[in-house]
Amino acid sequence: MNYRKGKVLVYTSSAALAMALFGGAAHAEEQATKNNAPEIVVTAQFRSQKLQDVPIAITAVNSAMLEQRGATNIADIGSSAPNVTLRPAAASFGPSVVAYIRGVGQRDTNFALEPGVGLYIDDVYLPTMHGSLLNLVDLDRVEILRGPQGTLAGQNSIGGAIKLYSKKPDGNPDAYLSATYGAYNRVEIRGGSNFTIAPDKLYMRLTGVGVHKDGYVTRYDYACTHPGSTVPSSVTGSSCKLGTEGGKDYVAGRAAFRWTPASFLTADIAVDITRDNSEPTPSTLLYVGRNANPGSTLTGIASPPAAAYVLNGNVYGNATGSPFVSYSPFGAYAQDTFSSSPYINYENYTDTAPRDGSAPWQAPLKAALNTWGISGTLSATLTPNLKLTSITAYRQFDGTYSTGDGSPLNPSLQANNIYNKQFSEELRLSAKFGDLANLTVGGFYFYKRSRYQARIELTTLNFIEDDSIPATSKAIFANADISPIRNLTVIGGIRYTDQSKTFYYGRFGVPGSSTGGAVPPSLAALNGLVGGFSGSRFDYRAALQYRFNDDVMGYAQFSTGFRGGGINPRPFFPAQALPHSPEKLNAYEVGLKTDLFDRRLRMNFSGFINKYTDILVTVASCPLPGVPAAPCSLPINAGNATIKGLEAEMRLQPVPGLTIEASLAYLDFKYDSVSAAAVTSGIGTEDKGQYISPWQWSFAVQYDWSLGSMGTITPRVDVNHIDSFNRNANNVDAATGGKDIFGQVPGYTLVNARIAYQTAGKEWELAVEGRNLTDKLYYTDIFDNRGSTNSIQGTPAEPRTWAVTVKRRF
Repeated sequence: MNYRKGKVLVYTSSAALAMALFGGAAHAEEQATKNNAPEIVVTAQFRSQKLQDVPIAITAVNSAMLEQRGATNIADIGSSAPNVTLRPAAASFGPSVVAYIRGVGQRDTNFALEPGVGLYIDDVYLPTMHGSLLNLVDLDRVEILRGPQGTLAGQNSIGGAIKLYSKKPDGNPDAYLSATYGAYNRVEIRGGSNFTIAPDKLYMRLTGVGVHKDGYVTRYDYACTHPGSTVPSSVTGSSCKLGTEGGKDYVAGRAAFRWTPASFLTADIAVDITRDNSEPTPSTLLYVGRNANPGSTLTGIASPPAAAYVLNGNVYGNATGSPFVSYSPFGAYAQDTFSSSPYINYENYTDTAPRDGSAPWQAPLKAALNTWGISGTLSATLTPNLKLTSITAYRQFDGTYSTGDGSPLNPSLQANNIYNKQFSEELRLSAKFGDLANLTVGGFYFYKRSRYQARIELTTLNFIEDDSIPATSKAIFANADISPIRNLTVIGGIRYTDQSKTFYYGRFGVPGSSTGGAVPPSLAALNGLVGGFSGSRFDYRAALQYRFNDDVMGYAQFSTGFRGGGINPRPFFPAQALPHSPEKLNAYEVGLKTDLFDRRLRMNFSGFINKYTDILVTVASCPLPGVPAAPCSLPINAGNATIKGLEAEMRLQPVPGLTIEASLAYLDFKYDSVSAAAVTSGIGTEDKGQYISPWQWSFAVQYDWSLGSMGTITPRVDVNHIDSFNRNANNVDAATGGKDIFGQVPGYTLVNARIAYQTAGKEWELAVEGRNLTDKLYYTDIFDNRGSTNSIQGTPAEPRTWAVTVKRRF
């Protein structure tokens, strides 16, 4: 199968290149009038350029495309972008997104770890994966830039960057109101409008959204569904249903202002606020692989400390599975006698008998996030060829989320509180030297102060964590492109970054515990400990771009990037508070961008080789002489690897009204060497990296069927496929070559469809959509907790859903 896909990609690329280089082409200005192919303008190189003129692998979609695909959050836009992984994270990491581009990224939301993929809203950098499952509200466009963007983005973005740009207010009416109703009682109200405050001087745009949706994973009371069980009951009525997970409940608003006091000066100011009180992230228990210790119970303190797997005679797991597992993709581990559904669990977020002797408690039943921010962008045209841009922003958020294991015994339970405040300033000066050159120089300053508080209950430890993490980043950069001869452009970029990060550990005992609230002895020395990272680095970019004709552009480039170092945020012993070094990436890339047959066919290709060094992974077995290997959750620099890949994107409009879109991506990861710490933790050169899907493809067909004066009907079908991937660093058995099945997330193919009717004047629109039409069961992520409870939890995605939307434009 892989061989055939590779042949198709090679043959298609060769044919397109031959047609492009040797076929006659009309001028782009003439082509634009012959069809309705969208021309998206991006700002990836600090100035406005057509997508096809930028020598970077970019997937860009405008607001119309987002609406046609039914995309509502950032995870929806990654399915059709080659070698891009955007998916909701496992419940243990809270309301966030896993973001990887070309095999480089980050899944852990802890503030001590930087994202591998930079996320920006209107060029304002978001430094954490918390709250990154952003809702797509009133956007102008989304740009996904693949490969290191260290010299082109506000913060060093080693894997790539995802940039969301909001609509700007102007004098056009552009008002709309939409209402959606769908599966799981989904109710959405969205709206936006421009307002002219002072003609030609001051405009305002107001947008808002309100969303409610029931959860799709049902929590049941185990004692109620299993009469005779001695598991404590949590129900208060006649129903066995405790609640659901995955429900959404939030409101958000944004006010944007554009002020043009003079012809050379524009000021954009935006204020936004979100109040999200959603349910916990969906999670189900998929595997329990440890027998219960008959002498270990959930009542009182185990002495000596031991894992708690028995409550009132109810065994958490046995040799062949668990009675609390209803469905497992890994084999015959489900022993639940009530249900075999993959969309239920017995999570009650309650510990009725804490092992430290403290009072019973319940973690909050939510994954809530409150955020607000203000940003200002000032653009001044100092001369016709000299422009100054300033981007200033302040943002903050606080949130609460809880995690359990999906069983009523809760051998592990957490209630987490997160806080973040940040300030950023970016200053750019851009100069244009006729048709010869463009130059941008600038500086970037970023400061954040984050805090993580949690009540943490593990199999052998109960404690309260309170960590503070301030961090600062400063950078100066320069980018230039020169065209010494017609059609040839030479590009260079350099960036100097200085970073510092401090981690203040706080470890405390639980009030009311039998130890008098004292911190557990193994953690006591961590309280008050201070660690951190500081360092500086130069990053570079060099590229050659050549336009063969009006329709074909090719490029080759070398770029570098890095992700800052830090210290282990989750030590269980002082000796585990170890630092890690920065990751580094050297990327080699070639690409071809084409618009053929009067712009009816757009085909873009890229191939790359990444040299990835000091790769950061988190291991569950600490490679420390004289220190217990578990419990452990330690980031280490595992070694060096080579990542190779190919990417292709196509948009074809063979006849008026018909649009066919497709993408294909191949990715290969191979360790060149591994560190001694990685070997001790079970990682070898045979392992295949994390979140590496060898093949990924998408296909979409859309047809605009004109009914004349009666309007237009537009049906659309999207098919997306991703191969299986492993979320663990040690994922191949060195002896047998077999995969670690418990960390393997199976691949899947999804089918979505939408049909919309629009009146002739486009004032009204009625759309009906279905997502996951084949009702495919798949998991967005898996949390491997075998190092603690020897259990595994999965995050199932939504089953088949439907929705109806009515939209009115004014």
